[in-house]
Amino acid sequence: MSITSAEAALLGLLSEGPKHPYQIEKDVQFRDMRFWTELSMSAIYKLLRKLEEDEYVTCTTELTEENRARKIYQITEEGATALREKLAELLLEAEHVRWQVDIAFYNLDMFDKQMQLAMLRDYRRAVVKQIGCYRELKAFLLDSKCPIYPLSISRRPIYMMEGELRWLDDFIREIESTTKN
Repeated sequence: MSITSAEAALLGLLSEGPKHPYQIEKDVQFRDMRFWTELSMSAIYKLLRKLEEDEYVTCTTELTEENRARKIYQITEEGATALREKLAELLLEAEHVRWQVDIAFYNLDMFDKQMQLAMLRDYRRAVVKQIGCYRELKAFLLDSKCPIYPLSISRRPIYMMEGELRWLDDFIREIESTTKN
């Protein structure tokens, strides 16, 4: 049985070792996984129950220092196999990315040339700012001795957005060179 991408993200976290849901939530927050997964706090609990039913994780209960019961989840061998199969499947084909901003680019002719250029320059500044944020994240992760694979998630958007900047600069020059006002 194939697992979803959200289940794969969760199993990936559990492949690092047994965790309780609050630990998983902290990992999701710390690693900014909300930007590239569908893992919300409520989804974590729902997915853990499903993965347990499917026998991809096991659950044990331990007592905390405050004498409260806490569930600890651990990936099973079946879960690890399902995770490896999903990861291989995800890497088989390049995914088409939907960028909502393409709606604006497609309809940019609704504005005069000066407004188009002003809006595109604003968008360019936003992209540059976003690249700066990802560079800060990359520096933080490097300082934290983050392993290479999770670190790649902070570096990949930098490359993608730098490509967006090159395309955007070409597009701005193309609009500037047109005579239509």
